[in-house]
Amino acid sequence: MIFKDINMESRKELNPYFDLVDYEACEYCFNTLFMWQHLYKTGYYIGDGFAVIVAENEGDTFSILPLAKKEDMARVIKYVVEYFKEENKKIYFRGITKEVVEFLEADYPEKFQYTEERDLFDYIYDGESMRTLSGRKNVKKRNHINYFLKEYEGRFEYRLLNENDFDDCLEVMKEWTTNKEENNEVSEEMEEELIGIKKLFQNYNILKDKLIIAGIYIDGKLEAFTMGEYLNPNMALIHIEKANPFIRGLYPYINQQFLVHEFNNVEFVNREEDLGIEGLRKAKLSYHPVKFVEKYTVREV
Repeated sequence: MIFKDINMESRKELNPYFDLVDYEACEYCFNTLFMWQHLYKTGYYIGDGFAVIVAENEGDTFSILPLAKKEDMARVIKYVVEYFKEENKKIYFRGITKEVVEFLEADYPEKFQYTEERDLFDYIYDGESMRTLSGRKNVKKRNHINYFLKEYEGRFEYRLLNENDFDDCLEVMKEWTTNKEENNEVSEEMEEELIGIKKLFQNYNILKDKLIIAGIYIDGKLEAFTMGEYLNPNMALIHIEKANPFIRGLYPYINQQFLVHEFNNVEFVNREEDLGIEGLRKAKLSYHPVKFVEKYTVREV
């Protein structure tokens, strides 16, 4: 297999293969892979009715689940296993579902080591609960939003964003990062995330058929923005959400309004993983996920 880099030219070729699958993990989306391609050196190969995605982690090549119909999955996984053998590389999968783990355990007994990657589990929420924030469990979120609405009444605007607003978005990112630096919270992932955001902005003219970007202006200044898209007809995927942390209620408000305005019918919302970051985990759990997309790493023994 000869792999091509995932770039804007590959989007048209790959999109039909994303449509073949119903995976709920954030990795199985062109914009996710494109956004992080520079970090993981992600590549793809188109086979007979399937696509294989490979990337690098700490110098080792790994594969995520192939993009293939369910009935073809066993055949394609065996194809990937043979690829690793031919390349004289240890077989290495990431982002693997429990279902595929069970298949590998049955077909390749004692060949692999399986690791549950809790830090990479995607958080899945009930869409209606996120839009209404009803019930006792969400009373704190409602209180924060009510404070925001009262404090900034008549001074804010929620709207969709486009190329004319992206400089403002980058200014939000700059201020957000500065705050993180002051609290010694800046990580390599944050720096790489900014590169990825800029890539999405630079190619928005093409990506806008799927990618949705919205923000909140207060007194004429952008204070929060978010990006998302439909992962499938029944699930929204939220890639990015940044806001001024010193404005009480702004985070829960843009979170809610983005879903109310742009994803008003989805049953589920995927807000991606927490990467093991304590504050991020606490924030994601505070919205009461209904389930997780469990992910496993599989390595040849």
